[in-house]
Amino acid sequence: MSAPQHDPELFDELMRTELRQQPVSGYAIATLVFGLLGGLLAPVCGAVAISRIRKQRQRGLVLVVCGLVAFTAWLGVFAYGISTGRMWWQQRQAAQERLPEGAAHGLDLAAGDCFWAPAASGEADVFRRPCTAGHTGEAFEVLPLGEGPMPDVLELYRTALARCEAGAGSVPGVRVQVMTPTSHSWGQGKHRAVCYYHFAAETTGPVR
Repeated sequence: MSAPQHDPELFDELMRTELRQQPVSGYAIATLVFGLLGGLLAPVCGAVAISRIRKQRQRGLVLVVCGLVAFTAWLGVFAYGISTGRMWWQQRQAAQERLPEGAAHGLDLAAGDCFWAPAASGEADVFRRPCTAGHTGEAFEVLPLGEGPMPDVLELYRTALARCEAGAGSVPGVRVQVMTPTSHSWGQGKHRAVCYYHFAAETTGPVR
């Protein structure tokens, strides 16, 4: 008695029917969604999805592949943006570092420079002015602050202001203020403070 013969086409159709009845992996769907959005969870979800597809005979391998391809494309765009300086935070920082004509970073002032003074002490950009023209601020001393890590911001400010007041001399009708670095400018190597007079009203001519 001969063994029963199996119809290959019928067997393939049964396998396809069984495969269609298997659930789609939720992790495969998540991989596709995160991949299209450039989310960092795409490769994590993809690894879990592949494992479940193999072990639990779930569907969704195509979704995983599409999600990972999309995520890889996002990585390429991100890397290109960083390498060319086109990312939004790079553009913002560059815009902050580009000062308009006549402007200067307060910590780049030298003793004797005149400018429009900011309202309060601390780091600020200023507009330089000839001392013979109207101005409200005049730098009179630059204090080196040493190397190494940045000191506590408040303590640095208090110490620098006390040194400025001690070196200001007696100048009636003016307030002594100081430019002190932030962590960002300290990281750029601006390890100094700038002492300056802040005049109550616009004046002409240097104090010293």
